[in-house]
Amino acid sequence: MATIKPFRATRYSHTSAQNVAPPYDVISPDQRAALIQRGEQNIVQLTLPEGGEERYQRAARQLNDWLQAGILTTDNAPAIYRYTQRFLNPLDGSTATRVGYFVLLHTEPYEAGIVLPHEHTFPGVKEDRFRLVEAARTHLETIFGLYEPSWELNGALGMAAYERVAELEGSELPEGHYHCLERATDPDALQKIIEAFQTARIWIADGHHRYETALRFGMQYGSEGSPERFLPILLVPLDDPGLVILPTHRMMRQGLSGGPADWDRALSAHFEFRPLTENERSSVLNGESVVLYAQGGYWAIRPRSFEPAANEEPVELKRLDSYWLHKQVLPALGYDKPEIDYTRSMEEAVKSVQAGNHGAAFLLSPPQLSDLQAIAQAGGKMPHKSTYFHPKVLSGMVTWRIE
Repeated sequence: MATIKPFRATRYSHTSAQNVAPPYDVISPDQRAALIQRGEQNIVQLTLPEGGEERYQRAARQLNDWLQAGILTTDNAPAIYRYTQRFLNPLDGSTATRVGYFVLLHTEPYEAGIVLPHEHTFPGVKEDRFRLVEAARTHLETIFGLYEPSWELNGALGMAAYERVAELEGSELPEGHYHCLERATDPDALQKIIEAFQTARIWIADGHHRYETALRFGMQYGSEGSPERFLPILLVPLDDPGLVILPTHRMMRQGLSGGPADWDRALSAHFEFRPLTENERSSVLNGESVVLYAQGGYWAIRPRSFEPAANEEPVELKRLDSYWLHKQVLPALGYDKPEIDYTRSMEEAVKSVQAGNHGAAFLLSPPQLSDLQAIAQAGGKMPHKSTYFHPKVLSGMVTWRIE
C-alpha cells in the first residue's frame, strides 16, 4: 500500500549541536534567537526564515550558499537512514529509546486510505510551508509517521547493514540527549525493504501541515511517481517501546464567570462535576475525566454517557477528552471560541493560573496510541494540539533536495 524509496540525503558535513534544532512549529522567537546565537549555521535559518515576502527566497539563497561552501553536502548513494533517539520519558522519568527509519514516502490523498491523518490543519500554516518548499525545492525537515510492523518488514530492516554517519550526545541537545544516524546503501537490502513496505499503512504522528503541503506541491508540479510527489519521513513501528505521547493541557486566558455551583448547573445535564484535592488530581486523569483548576480549587469533569452525535462523527473521536472538552464543556460554560494557550506541564498550567497569567486551566490525560489509530481509521480528526509525540524529530539530521 505504501510506496517508499531510499534517497540521497543532504546533510551537514559536520553535524553538531550548534546546527540542529527542534521542528519549526515548536520554536518560539526567543528560542530561534538562542539557536542562532549558538551557531550561525543552525538549520533554523532555513526552516524558520524571518522577514516579509522575501524570506522564502532568502532561505533558498542561504541553502545554496551553504551547499557551495560545503557546509551541507549530498550523499553519493541512495540510502535508508536508521535514526536512534535516547531521551528521558517525562511521564515516568525513565530513559527511553526510539528507533525509526528515514525514507521517501509517495504522497497520497487521505481518501486512498494509505496515509492516515488524525489532526486538523490550518490554511495559513500550509501556505507558509508551501512557499518555502516552492522557493527552495527542498524538504528541509522530515515529518514523523508510524507504520504497521510485520515479520517481513522487521526482517528486511534488521538484515540491512548500516554505517554510522552522525552521532550527537549531550544534555544541551534538544529532543533527547542522544541522536545517532546510520545509513544502509546496499541495493539488494534496500529493495527488500521497499517491497516489505508495500503492505503497510502509515499513520501521521507529527507533520500534518507539511504532509498536506507536500501533496499539494506534488500535484501542482509533479505527476504520479515523480520526485515532486515524495517527501522525507521518519517511520517508526507502532510497537516501538520508545513511543511516548504527552498530554497537552489548556490554559484559558480569561477567567470562568460565576463559581463552582454555576459550573455544576451548566454541566449537570451531560457531565458529572465534583471537587478534588490536589493529591487526587493526577489519579483521575485516566482518559475519562478532565480536571479543571480555577479559583484555587480542582474539579473533575466526566461525561455521563456518550450519545450518538448528530454530525455523525465517529464514536472513537467522541470519547477523546480534548474533543468533548472543546465541543461540549467549554460551550456549556459559555465559551465557544475561548483564547487558549497550551502546555505539556501540569505544574506550569496550575502556576500560571495562580500567578494570574491565565484564568483557568483544563488538565488532560495523555492520549493513547490506540486512540489515535482508531480515530484515524474511522476518519475522525482530533482537535488542535491533541497529541504531542515526545521527543520530536531533530531538524538538521537530514534534508532532501527534490531531484
